Amino acid sequence: MARCAFCGAEFETGPGDILLVCPYCGTAQTTEGAKFEKHYMIRVHFDRSDAERTLLDWCSKQLGAPDDLAVAARFVEAKLVFYPFWVCNVEADTRYQGLGKDARFYDRWPQRPEAFKRIEFYYKPESGRFQRRYEISIPGIEDIDEDIKRFPIPTRSREYFSHAHAEEHDGIVLHSKVSEEQAREQAKQEAYNRQTALVLEEVDKIESRDDNIKVGEAYLIHVPVWELKYRYGRSTYKASVSAATGYVIESKYPRTLAFRAAALAGGLVFLLIGAGLFYLALKQGLWYAGGLTSGSIFAAVGLGMLYKAASTKEAKEEI
Repeated sequence: MARCAFCGAEFETGPGDILLVCPYCGTAQTTEGAKFEKHYMIRVHFDRSDAERTLLDWCSKQLGAPDDLAVAARFVEAKLVFYPFWVCNVEADTRYQGLGKDARFYDRWPQRPEAFKRIEFYYKPESGRFQRRYEISIPGIEDIDEDIKRFPIPTRSREYFSHAHAEEHDGIVLHSKVSEEQAREQAKQEAYNRQTALVLEEVDKIESRDDNIKVGEAYLIHVPVWELKYRYGRSTYKASVSAATGYVIESKYPRTLAFRAAALAGGLVFLLIGAGLFYLALKQGLWYAGGLTSGSIFAAVGLGMLYKAASTKEAKEEI
């Protein structure tokens, strides 16, 4: 239990909560009772019925979804959760030196001018600079779904936190288990990782780098998400829908057995075609004529179809 330093009300907290939001007056405060000023929220623009309708409309359009999903599904649970995120504005400047891979081509095939008999790879020194500005969001809790974690927050529509607005929709406002200092450190590391990815697009090996990463404004924002459960047939499915935009963040949905059988058969056919192209390319020396590339594409499509067929998203057998 904690006592609000501003209205005196007592409210429940969980282990590890660092930044608390009083459920009575809505004041954000530290566990020591210091008020936190930069506290915002995204308002709810899609109520429960809107979110449920949007979800079923989206699921009904997915590959393999049953035709009667929109009318046969029954919602069994719906709760609005305001997830805490720290949003940090970061400026990153990276200078680098490294080695990039290049190639020399020798001996064209007479019958295939675009193909070569021999390729020689070598490394050459490269250098450059990347300057970027990032808006990085750090979740205030650890056990958060990865799709919600990666969902882009519409920060331009933020408003100062209103407890009355959250209460109007019976929203659950979660406390942050991450402090501002911790969020700043995580944002700095994330910016460093993004800069590294940019550099590695230009060079294969980084020999030296000089980074200047500055974390500017940081604020706490609560983002509303509808957590929904619905039944179809004998199974229950979970979904998350943005209460601000109606965007389906993630959802499991039923697939018909007919779709899964077709995906399995198609996947096997594409895999066999891909394997055949690989074999011909290696046997007949079509390495540079696109044989391996075509084989890779067919194999990738086949694996994708097999994944769809074997997905953990359950299929509903027509009975």
